[in-house]
Amino acid sequence: LAAHVPHPVAMGIVTFLDTVLTFTFMIPATLIAVAMIAGLDFLKKQEMAEKQISPVAASPGMELSLAELSGYDGTTNGKPILVSVMGKVYDVGGGAGLYGPSGQYHAFAGKDITVACGKFNKSTTSLLNAKWSSLTEDEQSLVTKFEDVFHAKYPIVGAVTDLQNLFAASASEGVQVQADQFSVKLGAELFAKGHVVAA
Repeated sequence: LAAHVPHPVAMGIVTFLDTVLTFTFMIPATLIAVAMIAGLDFLKKQEMAEKQISPVAASPGMELSLAELSGYDGTTNGKPILVSVMGKVYDVGGGAGLYGPSGQYHAFAGKDITVACGKFNKSTTSLLNAKWSSLTEDEQSLVTKFEDVFHAKYPIVGAVTDLQNLFAASASEGVQVQADQFSVKLGAELFAKGHVVAA
């Protein structure tokens, strides 16, 4: 008996389909693996950053000017890492990996972050040490929610003494107004769904 030899075109189509299916499943698997490796790398770097930073607890009753507050930015071992929300100074040293030099919130360390919290914006540095008198009602509500998170998570250790020296943030115009509104709405939704919590 002679063996049946498949037609070369049919073999080509099967091989092509097999290749397409293999890559179709390999690409998402590869992307997931890359994301997991990147996530593990981030966690390792954050853990290393926490080990490199040795903040000490702040003494309660501190009264700091904005200039003095800026010295507590997590770049000096043996000093507390502090932030201010609505003029209350919080010791965020327990989150040194977040607020220390390589942390995602390092820009906040040593600053009043009220307006940044109200606008749910951690990337615009002009919102730091800015006057909060121009915050909308929705933005003020978001600040209150952040105050609750900070109060539950970090000790209040003092107050900013020269709030009159907060500078006026540049007024939002055009597309920036829409971006602010979107960010505030997103922040409110994240709080409502329990994605931003003190624990």
